[in-house]
Amino acid sequence: MTYYYVNELTKEITGPVELPIIPGVGVMLPGNAIELPEALPTAEAGYVWVWRNGAAQQLIDLRNRPVYRKDNGGIQFWYELGPLPDYLTSKPRPNEYYFWVNEDWVLDPIAERTGKIAQINVERDGRLREVVIRVAPLQYAYELGEASSLQQTTLLEWKRYTLKLAQLEQQVDYPLLVDWPLAPGSVKQ
Repeated sequence: MTYYYVNELTKEITGPVELPIIPGVGVMLPGNAIELPEALPTAEAGYVWVWRNGAAQQLIDLRNRPVYRKDNGGIQFWYELGPLPDYLTSKPRPNEYYFWVNEDWVLDPIAERTGKIAQINVERDGRLREVVIRVAPLQYAYELGEASSLQQTTLLEWKRYTLKLAQLEQQVDYPLLVDWPLAPGSVKQ
């Protein structure tokens, strides 16, 4: 006979263990132990042996690992033995443009395009705000006839930069790949 301990909460089986033999009585089986006719084989990778319904069975062990909600890709940790409920998966969501369809994450190209355009617009608007701050004093100097030749050249560079920002949509790989123009005075990295 082979003896194992059974965790009271999870019903996880550990062992085999050697139990002491009491003279004249034999082996006393503790309340948290079971006796099996033969040793259990090593559990498959990622599985553990558990005692359920009076029998040893292997269950997947995803405890303390991140799992992901199928509805939004949100991460959470799992603390139970056995398969995940239908609303969870062990596959991480690649990004916010993927949605759970037929047991896997599937890219939604329309959502990706829409999302990328929104991100680009936010970035472009931020850059245009900088243009307004930089151009206003140069424009005032020009309109008052007090702009130096360097200021006039700089003003033209900022205006050309603004035009390039306004033409991002004309780039070949837009919106998946954007070649951002360099602001005047910037150094390309």
